[in-house]
Amino acid sequence: MRGETEKTACGILAVAAICGILFSCVLLQPWTAWSQDSREKAVSLVKESVSLSKAGNLDKAEELVREALKADPNNAEACDQLGKVLLRKGLNDQAADAFNAALKINPRLNSSKTGLGVALFRKGDLNGAETALKEALRNNPYPSQTHYALGLVYEKQDQYDKALFEFKEGIRTFKSEKK
Repeated sequence: MRGETEKTACGILAVAAICGILFSCVLLQPWTAWSQDSREKAVSLVKESVSLSKAGNLDKAEELVREALKADPNNAEACDQLGKVLLRKGLNDQAADAFNAALKINPRLNSSKTGLGVALFRKGDLNGAETALKEALRNNPYPSQTHYALGLVYEKQDQYDKALFEFKEGIRTFKSEKK
């Protein structure tokens, strides 16, 4: 009796496994395609938002990047772009939130670390800004803006030697095409 029970249990498990595989293949396939379409839409909207932001159309840029985040809420570049737009609009608290959201998704996103540092600087949190900007300088292939922002922090803290060093580093890295 015990042998038959074990065979029956194994048979049930095998059928359940096959059903699970079929279920995931049949029902999850449309989800994968939808997910890919959403990601592609988000990428396209972020690119368009960047162009609009450069042209000075910040309201439309913000609208498109928020649409991108609806399509793909886990798009770190969209969060980063939202932070940049909000920063340009002077909405420093909201910009800091957007940069933090980007960093939760991708902790290595140097532009979000720099953006967070700038937002904190503008809010008057000089220690937080310094910490964020120093973190942004680690492994950053394009550090010129980060050096400049850190120089502003040091200048505000009356640390002129450090400020001058950071400004010079910003110029040096900019000239060496490490923008």
